[in-house]
Amino acid sequence: MAAVADTQQRFSTAWESFFRTTRRLRARATRFPGDAGLTLPQYHLLEALREHSELPVGELADRAGVAPPTATRMLDCLARDGVVERRHSETDRRSVLIRLTADGEQAVETAHDVIEAWRREIFERLDPEEREPAARLLVRLSQIMEQQL
Repeated sequence: MAAVADTQQRFSTAWESFFRTTRRLRARATRFPGDAGLTLPQYHLLEALREHSELPVGELADRAGVAPPTATRMLDCLARDGVVERRHSETDRRSVLIRLTADGEQAVETAHDVIEAWRREIFERLDPEEREPAARLLVRLSQIMEQQL
């Protein structure tokens, strides 16, 4: 029983350390290198538009893990900067659809490339025998956490 408690404590400590580091990284990532013109939170809001030509504000907010009013404020700035365009849905006038402009597509792709390069760098820093278990663990943790939502 003591071994389980010790493992639980090490897990809790590692969990807090990992998420504290993640929060610090997010706070420092104000703009992407190469002048993508986006912040990390803006990229997370728009990332789904890489695969969909347009999406409702609520769906973008949900995918990014932010409240719809927060997404709306962010999209106000992005529309002002020419990154996104808005239009009312033809089937539900209450729904506002968001699409990327040409400049927005370029900004999102640039940000995506920077993030993927950073992920590859982290992956390469893992020992070869750590890579597959790390991928499985991240998937499993995500599944468990999604069940909590």
